[in-house]
Amino acid sequence: MRNLPKHRSPFSLRGFCRRLMGFRREEDGAMTIFATMMVLMMLLVCGIAVDLMQNEMMRTRVQNTLDRAILAASDLDQPLPADEVVDDYFAKAGMTEFLDDVQITPGAHLPTTNFRVVQAEARTRTPSIYMAMTGVRSLPVYVAGTAEETIENTEISLVLDISGSMRNNGKIGNLRTAAKDFIGAVLEGNAANTTSLNIVPYAGQTNPGPIVFQRAGGRPFATFIEDSDGNEILYGQTFVDDEGNSIDVPYNTMSSCLDLTNGDFDNIDLPSGGYDQTPYFMNWPIDAPTMDWGWCPQNKSSIRYAQNNAGQLQDFIDDMRLHDGTGTQYGMKYGVALLNPSSRDTFVALNAAGLVPDGFKDRPADFGTTDTRKFIVLMTDGQITDQFRPEDKNDPKNDEIALNQRIGDRDTYATQSTNVANFYSICNKAKAAGITVYTIAFEAPANAITQMRTCATSPAFFYKVEGVEIKTAFKSIARQINELRLTQ
Repeated sequence: MRNLPKHRSPFSLRGFCRRLMGFRREEDGAMTIFATMMVLMMLLVCGIAVDLMQNEMMRTRVQNTLDRAILAASDLDQPLPADEVVDDYFAKAGMTEFLDDVQITPGAHLPTTNFRVVQAEARTRTPSIYMAMTGVRSLPVYVAGTAEETIENTEISLVLDISGSMRNNGKIGNLRTAAKDFIGAVLEGNAANTTSLNIVPYAGQTNPGPIVFQRAGGRPFATFIEDSDGNEILYGQTFVDDEGNSIDVPYNTMSSCLDLTNGDFDNIDLPSGGYDQTPYFMNWPIDAPTMDWGWCPQNKSSIRYAQNNAGQLQDFIDDMRLHDGTGTQYGMKYGVALLNPSSRDTFVALNAAGLVPDGFKDRPADFGTTDTRKFIVLMTDGQITDQFRPEDKNDPKNDEIALNQRIGDRDTYATQSTNVANFYSICNKAKAAGITVYTIAFEAPANAITQMRTCATSPAFFYKVEGVEIKTAFKSIARQINELRLTQ
């Protein structure tokens, strides 16, 4: 009988262990589980990214709406209350319920203020689609913003040439139009509350007006004595009685110019300490239809101090009469001095006399004040001339006959070269003090162009114009001033 082999069951313990050990050694399919886990993780991450993108899209929409709302609400020219403007923007965007808080400083609707700050916050939540599987059912949206519009305090000296040559080629007419437009632009709307404008007309001299003349220690002389007895005879200053005594009676002085010295151009203060009055005379013949007699502009064309009434200033521009000579150094001297805080006492005195508004009696502001900007706009059509004077300031012929028709009666008070040097000196001091200087050469000769270009803050602040181009120059300057003083 044969011996048969033993039957081995596939379910024997030894076989099972052997197979288990083989499976442990096998690497086939090992990445399947890992890949499956990674795919699940990637799907979850992508889902989270979708939720985050939806949240960011909503945040951007709300932020853009809030930014537009607060910028519109902070506009000082905005006629509606600031909080209502913000509410309206959110309502039109369908986000009324998102708006959380609105704060307005100094107030919701204060048209007289020169600044407004609007702060706002908005909140909402975006529902989660994929992150909900992790227990995060929504994501928060929070936005905030602050908008501020500030019109800085602005001090401007507008220094205008009213010499006799301005009568040619319609220049004075073009200047009047351009200057009035400039005044209207810089004093428009709320800007009038913070902008003071000095108008400094100059010809051969600059007239600071009777009050400043007196404060500077001006020593007046009469151009003629009033017709006090009614016989229509105007007596000269040298009139005396039968005993040889001077007669103390009222007299008319039509102008109030001070004969400054070279030393006055070493500083940017208003004149002080005592000065002779500039005599009443003409050097070149008068053009009566457009000019008044005098090297010094008459009092009706004297400086206007720290004004903000556009209509009154525009009327003054219309009424200015032309005079003789071109003393740009004098105009610039006064224009700079009226931006110097050392002149504050004079502004207080002018306010007491009703010549400066109450809101500006504490001007000029200190140099370097962060909320105040100072500008000079200087215009001329001619080069700086010699400073002539009559030998005898009391000669009656001074009232009737120009000095160039009687050369023997004429002295040179200061040469052209000295006057130009004084002009450059005061320009440099103005720029060193932080004053922005714009200059305009209006149909001017080469020397005047050089003088204006040199005086300006930089060549970019100098304008060379002809004809109606002067309107464009003044418009450009007004726009730059308005942009520089606006913070948003």
